Amino acid sequence: MQLIVFCPPKIILQHSADSWSAALGREGVLLSCTSRMAEIAAHLGESVRFQLFDNFNDSALVEIDVYEIARELHAPLCVALAEIDVLRVARINDRLGITQGAEERAMFYRDKFLMKQRTRQCGFAIAEMAQIHNATEAVRFSERHGFPVVVKPRDGRGSNGVEVLKDLGQLTQWLAARPSTTFHNLMIESYVRGSHYIVNGLYIEGQPILVSPVRVMTSALDFLGGKSHDLHMLDASNPLRERLVQYARSLVEDVLPSDPTMLFHLELFVAENGEIILCEIASRLGGVFFNQELTHAWGIDPRMSFLRALQDPTYRPEPMVEPLQMVGHISIPPRVGLLRDVPHTCTLPSVLEYRISAKKMTSYSSMEFTNSEILNAIVAGRNEAELRDNLQQVERWFHESCDWSTSAVAALV
Repeated sequence: MQLIVFCPPKIILQHSADSWSAALGREGVLLSCTSRMAEIAAHLGESVRFQLFDNFNDSALVEIDVYEIARELHAPLCVALAEIDVLRVARINDRLGITQGAEERAMFYRDKFLMKQRTRQCGFAIAEMAQIHNATEAVRFSERHGFPVVVKPRDGRGSNGVEVLKDLGQLTQWLAARPSTTFHNLMIESYVRGSHYIVNGLYIEGQPILVSPVRVMTSALDFLGGKSHDLHMLDASNPLRERLVQYARSLVEDVLPSDPTMLFHLELFVAENGEIILCEIASRLGGVFFNQELTHAWGIDPRMSFLRALQDPTYRPEPMVEPLQMVGHISIPPRVGLLRDVPHTCTLPSVLEYRISAKKMTSYSSMEFTNSEILNAIVAGRNEAELRDNLQQVERWFHESCDWSTSAVAALV
């Protein structure tokens, strides 16, 4: 296969040119955005083919142009590594005749209402939900099911547009901000009280190579609100670990129309009564530092293994049952203000890998998506308690090492 890989600049820069070359093969090509053209060109050099597009995420012409590129190749396959590309990649492959019905199948991993509707039909628990097309439907839902409620786009990504409304006053404010009396592509759900978990995984030819659950200590919405996003793996003795693995496998293998070779990112709640409730699932890995976390834990790079398996039919790694080590990771968002100084290195002994993307003497605002953090770090630990301690140590160190000023922002904006 000649892989045509849709890939955000951020992901391109996370992997070495040699890794990309091995995963893509000689005829593969990366597609991305011109916004970081110089960095991508310097990073990939001459060893990896790439083509960059203006306004890559939002331009409707990208999939038309890529179709014309692909139809000149003898064995093309378009691949998405980010959620925003899943549907347009499926449409191109269907139009080329490489796949049939790929777009329809992909909708179950993009449209949260369809996803949960199918999941409920198969006997899995979900929060009460409904589509909303107008204000009356939103108010009626809250009258029937009570508050809090969660409103969100059916095809949202990065938690953008997700809001928790605690009472009728907040719902009224939310409705007042709508641009018209009818709404597009929105849904409403009952708020689930419980603990938050994530399961990432890799399938190759229908076999689960790795399925890795983690406990999330800070929600994505709190992350957008300015709190650090930290999570860690579960002890082998924790009975919930196997329950989450089996839940994820059942969802991917039995409930949703899944490709035999795929990555997935599953978010779940465990309610106060112990019931597992679906939040959402995507046919790609989680953002932030999930790929690096999984690589350190399992000793295999899931993203590169996924691509290599698509282009090389002889590459079939053995399924993995236990990780090599327990890890956790933390992502720290920017504060609103001017960052006067930031550390360049981290010498904490528990830290396996880190990335500081913050730049000193730069003004920052609140995040809109859960991919705009300024520090990522992966830590090792012997158990869940030690992982939590090590993650908190990283957070304290980073905040103590940064120098923020809020008074200078107005002058720079």
